[in-house]
Amino acid sequence: MKIVKIVVAMIFLAIPGLPLSLSSAEPIEGIIAVVGNDPIMISELAAQMQMVAIQQGIKPESQEEVDLFQKNVLDQMISERLFLLEARKDTSIHVSAAEIEQTLDEHIAKTASQFPSEEQFLKQLSAEGLTLHSFKKQLRPEIENQLMKQRLVGKKLASVSVSRQEVFDFYENFKDSIPIQPEAIRLAHILITFQPSGATEDSVLQLAEKVRANVVAGADFATVAATYSSGPSALNGGDLGFVSRGDVVDEFGRVAFNLSPGDISGPVRTQFGYHIIKCEEIKGKKAHLRHILFDVNPTASDSALSYQLVDSLLDAINQGSDFKELAKIFSADDESRRQGGELGWFSVAELPPGFASALDKLPENGAVYGPVKTEYGLHILKRLDWTAEKSLNPVDDFDQIREMARQIKTSEMVEKWLAEIKERTYYEIRPIKK
Repeated sequence: MKIVKIVVAMIFLAIPGLPLSLSSAEPIEGIIAVVGNDPIMISELAAQMQMVAIQQGIKPESQEEVDLFQKNVLDQMISERLFLLEARKDTSIHVSAAEIEQTLDEHIAKTASQFPSEEQFLKQLSAEGLTLHSFKKQLRPEIENQLMKQRLVGKKLASVSVSRQEVFDFYENFKDSIPIQPEAIRLAHILITFQPSGATEDSVLQLAEKVRANVVAGADFATVAATYSSGPSALNGGDLGFVSRGDVVDEFGRVAFNLSPGDISGPVRTQFGYHIIKCEEIKGKKAHLRHILFDVNPTASDSALSYQLVDSLLDAINQGSDFKELAKIFSADDESRRQGGELGWFSVAELPPGFASALDKLPENGAVYGPVKTEYGLHILKRLDWTAEKSLNPVDDFDQIREMARQIKTSEMVEKWLAEIKERTYYEIRPIKK
């Protein structure tokens, strides 16, 4: 995975009048829309389209699809700005930094889950000129705005209720379009990841120190990087180009931006491994950097320790230990650990492949099985509940149908409210000059 965003990738094909393939062109800048006194720049639209495409897996193939995609994204941006203007007028609406960070992490995790693997997600980011760090940075303002909007809408619609009669009326009107509830299973898990041991960490650190000694003694940094470094920058002799501090992860930035031209750092540990960093040049707030990256991967013996831990946890569960408490102590899944490992409901037809292959080992509620290996590590699974495929009805599934009815009613009220905001707020869409 790249450590730095070299360029801000823009979806040039989204600009009307431009050819579908224009990767080498200069970005067009200007104002595409104005909401109140707030302009929406073409570059903002392009960045938003990029994020939506990544998050929703959208790949427009024709100019007509591109134009429609751009129109939909711009319309959504205008609506968001209108709601945001209303939210900023309400001094009682506040969003904390902690809330933004938590929502941001959850949003990225959900986006990543839509890809076959985390590696595929990171490859897609890289193809768009982004790293996970720069993607998160780019997404943060949108998340803050979304939370502000949610607070505003929640406050406005707090009194919305759906009567019992409305639930039955909704069912009668929409029963033919209410989807069949598929066979589903509710699962909990304990995730044990493959972690490098202290000995493995030490051996990689010793190699990094040895290589550093060679470049300090006069060996060509680029040549050494091409020989030892992991990651795509190795092909360029470890060259990251001119980057700003916000383009790199914090641990890397704290060291790199304290170097003077010609300085070579000691080994720096980040989530990607150990780095030896060289500062080539400084221009303003940007530095031209090279690095040598040493991956820290678990060895076969390290992986064996993970399997041993799974075996010991299974023994403890079989002897009566509480699954929830063990999950809270040992699971590496931060999100589910707080709920004692609970993952929630899954459609059986859409279970991850590793989980699906373990279903016959979980024949009844309360059954536990493991290990199940996925790209995330080793899982101990517990079946909490199960339901067969069925059609929903207002007698047996009243709460679910009431929630559907409430969502429809809320959506209609939001649309009406948005129309009222548009009536009293100036906004315009400007054509792009060709």
